[in-house]
Amino acid sequence: MMEDVYSDYIAAQGFINFLILQLYIFGTVNFNAVLNLLMNIAMLCEVYYLGKKFFSRRTGLISVIIFCLLYSNLVIAPGALTEVPFVFLCLSALCLVFSGKWKYIAIAAILFGLANWIRPLAIIFLFASAVYFIITKARVCNYIALIVPYILVLFVIGTATERKIGYFVYQSKISGINLLRTSHDKAKGNYYLFGTDDVNFIENSSSVTFAEKDSIWRDRSFKWIKEHPVRYISMFLLKVPILYAHDTWGFKWNFGSEADITAKFMQGDESLKNAFILKLLSNILQSIPYYLTLLLFFYGLWINRREILSVKSIFLVILVSGTVTTCIFVASPRYHYPFMFSIIIYAAWGLDTFIERKKR
Repeated sequence: MMEDVYSDYIAAQGFINFLILQLYIFGTVNFNAVLNLLMNIAMLCEVYYLGKKFFSRRTGLISVIIFCLLYSNLVIAPGALTEVPFVFLCLSALCLVFSGKWKYIAIAAILFGLANWIRPLAIIFLFASAVYFIITKARVCNYIALIVPYILVLFVIGTATERKIGYFVYQSKISGINLLRTSHDKAKGNYYLFGTDDVNFIENSSSVTFAEKDSIWRDRSFKWIKEHPVRYISMFLLKVPILYAHDTWGFKWNFGSEADITAKFMQGDESLKNAFILKLLSNILQSIPYYLTLLLFFYGLWINRREILSVKSIFLVILVSGTVTTCIFVASPRYHYPFMFSIIIYAAWGLDTFIERKKR
């Protein structure tokens, strides 16, 4: 709305409109947890389909078991977060793309466009789809069916937004603030220790539009990166472990959020020492299935390394490109969720290969 023009940033418009649609239909957003559960079940089926299609039926079945054991998938449904609808749309689109039929690919492109409206990361899945077409030597019409409807969806969303607020906005306008969070002298690669006035302060902020703020913060970020290129790049070594640190990011603490607890503890607040230790131990214990999945993932890649350079690498394309893109900005364990299905499938592939070799 026009009231949002002077916000700090515009984020997750697609998800907000999804909640508004629920409010319009049901008169409440309390059914969001039910919709999340249904989408989670659908994602479970899609992970099985992808594992079966690219590897084997047993890989698909093992993927289902791993999916159900991960803590994030057990607790994510009740929350009102962008992860579930975003990943549901992207996975559904991938399944349609891999069908190889142009009419299904066109529908997939629409889903990618809607997913991008929720989180500006759908381009990763779009890129992987194009790589898949190259590997499988797809026809030109498949590329057209993928790109044209996608661009059309972005154009429709942007035009509709422009008519309301005067700005052509088709996705979250948050890159400036997210880049600034990792482009200042106190940056550690995550959200913690961010918020110093000299970094993000803008004079008369209430009268500056979100677009102007985004531009100011980007300029500050680029200037800092230009002056500290080695430090910025070296932070990638911190961001990757942060990104995949644990799988309990969906859990809510009664005594504060994980970010608040960690930030205050790192700033010397001894009163939260016990809370920090409890949080750390809980993260580790509840993430045991996740850590085992990571081990199986690396084992799967190693034991099947001769088959990686094939169409089976398509999920690795999503994982690697998604990780790199995420680490350009700030990292948080929550942000690995869109790529987790790739890790699950490769982990299942590794276990499937191990079982098959033992049988032989």
